[in-house]
Formats: sequence, structure tokens, C-alpha cells
Amino acid sequence: MSKTHNKYIKHMEESLYKVAPKKSKEQLDKLASYIGTKHKVLGIDTPLQRQLAKNAYGITEQPEWNDIIHSVYTASNIFEVKNAALYIADSMNNKHQKELFDVLPLWIDYTDNWAHSDTLSKFYTGFLENEKFKSNFFKTLKSWNSDANLWKRRQSLVSLYYYARTKKSYLPYKETEKLIHNLLEDQEYFVQKGLGWALRESYNVYPNETYSYILQHASKISSTAFSAAAEKMSIKQKEVLKTKRKSSRLKN
Repeated sequence: MSKTHNKYIKHMEESLYKVAPKKSKEQLDKLASYIGTKHKVLGIDTPLQRQLAKNAYGITEQPEWNDIIHSVYTASNIFEVKNAALYIADSMNNKHQKELFDVLPLWIDYTDNWAHSDTLSKFYTGFLENEKFKSNFFKTLKSWNSDANLWKRRQSLVSLYYYARTKKSYLPYKETEKLIHNLLEDQEYFVQKGLGWALRESYNVYPNETYSYILQHASKISSTAFSAAAEKMSIKQKEVLKTKRKSSRLKN
């Protein structure tokens, strides 16, 4: 990492420390536990974090921001500093997606919590909508689908649809079903949460196919995933699925 990059990281950290509220260690530990991160948490409200990022932390030079934010995200161990990299990336997303495509897939290796992971999903699902990146990034998701890193496995599910209402195009149902099915019985809690998310959004796009899939595999879907998967369904559909799940449990 260059001295210039270190300078920007230090500047961002100092800027955040200046506005960090006075909170007890117990309060900060509780917040870190909720986020599920081992990074240091400062407890700064999101609107203030976004405002600092919007103003580029007062940095007036014109650095290669994709290099800077890559260094920030991968080098800092402060939760809000990594947030800063994500917020600045978001401001670049429309005009500099190619530059972001070169660095953002690497950030998952430096992610240890659902908050950062879910923000990355917003970028990753965008790559699936861009014809320039779609094929290559879907190959990446397929490789992540069986990776030892639980956050990569989660991304291979959540990024498929993210929030379907925010997308203009979708992968074919059969392609997404394969990745979902591979992790149907994954033992990690956050992967199961991602599975439920993916099934819910798949239902929003492909309701008939997704409902049939959930009905077929109702007994194998964990309670963690099921509550999210059935969220948008009708009361009647939910009752049918619950009855089948109950029947399967009684048989076993």
C-alpha cells in the first residue's frame, strides 16, 4: 500500500473518531454483536457517515478513487471506515462500474458481517444486469457457491436477485435454482438467511416456479430460511406449505 493511500485511510479514521458519540464499551460491544463483526465499531449514525462520504471526507485532490477505496476497505479494521469505502463506491457506481468491477469482487475476502455483505450484494447484483460483466460475474458466483467462506456462499444466493424490485433484468430461473438448491441444507445461519432471501425474491420474479420448488422441498428448508421465503405468499399458500412441513416432521 502506498504512503498516499495510508494518508487517506488515516484521514478517514480521524474524521470518524472526531464525530463518534460517547458510548460505553458495553454499548459498542452489543452493537458489534448485532452486526456480527469483529471489527472495531464506533457507533456513528448512518446519516452522518453518509454525509461525510458524500463530501469525500473533505479530500480536495482527485485520486484514483477505486484504488483508494480498495485500500480503505481491505486495510482498515474499523467498521465505519469500511462503510466509507462502500458509500464512496456507491457514489461512483453509475459512471465507474468498470473500475468497481475490477476491485469489488475482491472485497468479499475482507468481509465478516451481514451489513457489509448485504451492501456488496447491491453492487454484485448490478454486475449481473450489465452485459459486459454478466457472464464473468455469474461464473464467479458459481465458484462462490461451494466456497469454504460462508460470505461467498451467501453472496452466491443474495446477489442473484438482491431486492428484485430494484432490478430491470433477471437471470433465467433454472440458473438461479441450481445455486439455491446446492445450499438448501447448508449449516451456516447466515447462509440460511441468504437462502430465505433468495427464495423470497425468486418468488417475486418467478412465483409459480419458486412456489413449486418450495413445495417440493418444504421439509428440507430450515425454519430460518422458510420464514423469509414465504413472506410474500398468500395465506393459503403459506398454510399449504406449513401443513406439508408439519406432516414431514411427524413422519420423521
